[in-house]
Amino acid sequence: MTTVPPAYRVPLPDRLIDLIGKHLDDLPNPKLSLTDGQLSADVADRYRAVLAGTPDAWALIQHLRDLLDDDQGEGFGVLTATPLLDHRGIDDGLKAVTVILSWLATPLKTNDTEPLWSLLDADPQHTVDQSPLHIDAVHTARPPDYTAFLCGRPDPRGGGLSLVSPIHRAISRLTDDEHALLTDRIHRPHDTDTTTGTGTILDVFPVLDTTLPPADGYVRFHPHLLKNTDPADPHTSALHALEHELVARQRRMRLAIGDLLITNQHLCAHGHGALGGFQHHLPDKQRRRIWRIHLRASGPTP
Repeated sequence: MTTVPPAYRVPLPDRLIDLIGKHLDDLPNPKLSLTDGQLSADVADRYRAVLAGTPDAWALIQHLRDLLDDDQGEGFGVLTATPLLDHRGIDDGLKAVTVILSWLATPLKTNDTEPLWSLLDADPQHTVDQSPLHIDAVHTARPPDYTAFLCGRPDPRGGGLSLVSPIHRAISRLTDDEHALLTDRIHRPHDTDTTTGTGTILDVFPVLDTTLPPADGYVRFHPHLLKNTDPADPHTSALHALEHELVARQRRMRLAIGDLLITNQHLCAHGHGALGGFQHHLPDKQRRRIWRIHLRASGPTP
């Protein structure tokens, strides 16, 4: 199936669209704290004040939390935000979506080089390949709790399907030995990222980190961890086994314009398939446009 399963699609109520439209021009633009990279408290307070305007807002957030935070579920949901983009355009649309997401958790940026909303397809030459299933910022002390993706335009070549996979179902399929190997600390791949809202960069860390929620451990998985590893090392074999189980359970979905895919990084890995060929032949106004934002939960996640 390449469409979003109905059980995971959350419509945006008309009354909530009207409420946001009524307040949006008077609300400040997103501003980040210089100390922790999170949405500044004064802006967050203004955004969350709108939440009190209708019970529809509370019902929407509860619906999203039921999908995202159920440790027996798949850890993702898709909010249909199309009317916000249709009515307001992309700039005001991103602001409106930020307002809604701030009711769920606190928007933040993960490193100094990225804006709050990152355009993932700015250079078609570097986005044709797939992005395999992974968790963002695996080598930081506090990876984002949620990652969200807003589709401004799907790939007209038919590629770029969004991927999600319930990560703890994959872990449950591993052997006891593989599970134990993933709790050993490994060295991170070399990079030059500087973190903002995710704490210090860890030089070594376990793939299965029992110091973070959920109760059976946070899974710090990224295919980059397999680069330059010894094929004969049992740790490498355990990582491959985890990757295999993730792929075996993945869902492939084609997001439509205005679809907002939200994933709980404690429960769900994400990625995307390769874009269709000949991307460089497409005019800029036709290429796929996906924006990404990270979020920090105010309380413990599953």
